Amino acid sequence: MPSKKGRWVAVTATDDFPVAMKPVREALKGIAPVRTVPLPFSPISAAQEKKFAKLFQGAAGMLLRPGYITPSLLDQLPDLKVVAVHGAGVDQVDVDACTERGVLVTNAPGANADSVAELTLGLMISLARQIPQSAWQVHHQNAWGDARHTGSELRGKTLGLVAVGQIGRRVAHLCKAFGMKVCGYDPGLNAKEMRALGVRPMKLDALLAEADYVSLHAPHLPATHHLIDRKAIAIMKKGAFLINAARGPLVDEAAMARALKRGKLGGAALDVLEGEPPDPKSPIFDAPNILLTPHMAGSTGECLERIAGTAAADIARFLEGKRPKYRINRPRR
Repeated sequence: MPSKKGRWVAVTATDDFPVAMKPVREALKGIAPVRTVPLPFSPISAAQEKKFAKLFQGAAGMLLRPGYITPSLLDQLPDLKVVAVHGAGVDQVDVDACTERGVLVTNAPGANADSVAELTLGLMISLARQIPQSAWQVHHQNAWGDARHTGSELRGKTLGLVAVGQIGRRVAHLCKAFGMKVCGYDPGLNAKEMRALGVRPMKLDALLAEADYVSLHAPHLPATHHLIDRKAIAIMKKGAFLINAARGPLVDEAAMARALKRGKLGGAALDVLEGEPPDPKSPIFDAPNILLTPHMAGSTGECLERIAGTAAADIARFLEGKRPKYRINRPRR
């Protein structure tokens, strides 16, 4: 690690993916200076990676919002010792490569839970009441009576949560206040723990068959890739709604689009997609009753402040020789 005098902390941020810098500077005041580096959100070529690596030379820490941490990038950054991910998911970081090279990885679990849960509820209400369709007709077709769609209430409906972590629990709390029945599937929780949260534990297939709304809150792992595929959709109740504010690859978008066209699904709301930004030729753009938002679930001022502060605090702890609060790995050297 570079000496205290020469070390600094990089923050990857762009106009599209901002970082609240005030809590970052406060957390690292007197520990290390902070600089922002506009690393692209999408994976980059080897030549581009080499170019950006030059901008990070000497950085002991990195607060990562946009960008990918690859083995080849790590090999070009010998001074880097800690990467704090701006959020809960760490799928943009090769954690194994970091572990092998002695780089600590941390995240900020739960910091975005309120914002993501609130957007999830907003998406559910928008689907139930067809708010986007009505608003578009009023604004663009000068419609009034024809734009008054007959929707449905949330009260009495069944919500199926796929994963009941920090965000899933907030969604359960909000939806129970609306009079919904809440069931959940989470292999990491036992039945007793689930019931203590006011959530009825179920196997995944049983949940899919019963839920009027299926809301995804799982991480993207090999085991959860295309968790909602053709077979899973076939199990779902006819007319059910699918909401994904977790990770895009949890859903097989082609299978979902076909189900929407056939009327198997009543609607879908996606804040995350398999490819971001999406391919204009994606089948999701031809599907009916679909609501798309641009990965904005965590985009509130309050959320950005919490995430940045949480991530920066762990970088500060590490640089001062203390144990980080939310470490993901155990570096081998």
